[in-house]
Amino acid sequence: MPQQQALPAWVVLNAANDTAASGMADQYTGFPYNAGGLNLGEYFDLTSQEAFRNCKPSVGVLYCGRYRRIQVDSGATAANVKTGTIGVLASQAAASQDIGNIGGALPVSMNVVTSFDKGIGPANTLIRPVVFLNSITPGNFGYVQELGVASVLARATLTNATPLQGDVIQVQSGGAGLVDDPTQSGNVTFVTLSLVIGIAYDIPQNGKLFRLLLDAVPVVQD
Repeated sequence: MPQQQALPAWVVLNAANDTAASGMADQYTGFPYNAGGLNLGEYFDLTSQEAFRNCKPSVGVLYCGRYRRIQVDSGATAANVKTGTIGVLASQAAASQDIGNIGGALPVSMNVVTSFDKGIGPANTLIRPVVFLNSITPGNFGYVQELGVASVLARATLTNATPLQGDVIQVQSGGAGLVDDPTQSGNVTFVTLSLVIGIAYDIPQNGKLFRLLLDAVPVVQD
């Protein structure tokens, strides 16, 4: 079962950038230790107090929600994997290759994610969206948030000139995983609907982090 409720004492959710899924590697060879640590896909449901105790405030404050141990696909755009940007499911070919590199047998994994610009589907549709907590080197392991109150990074200039709490928030189409506050009275299409990530918890601000309630994320395990 991937759900864990006892975090290892050394875990800092938004400061992980590990070369091994377990978080531990031999200091001489660099080869990963595959026991006694974490496993790919393990997740934690945390209160805001628990999340704060396991975060690095200088990177960002974490809030209540679900946090998962993932691998960033080696083909992800490094500049787009940073605090508050949106990640998505890697392609089947990429996920299969990455899983094979760590000794797995699955053809595709929900626990291998990539930068939004590398997403599959029309206009980089939100297939298995997650929120990156910090910069993670492509190919390395860390944590993402998939449920709850998350801090997301807004595009430089929001479409909505008068953003408010409670606005529907989308990921900027074809962008770097930044979010946008669209014109709330605009007509919805299937493409725009597929880019909805949640509801604004704070008033969105141009180019800054703000909190939203994730409501477009499927809860699935593999």
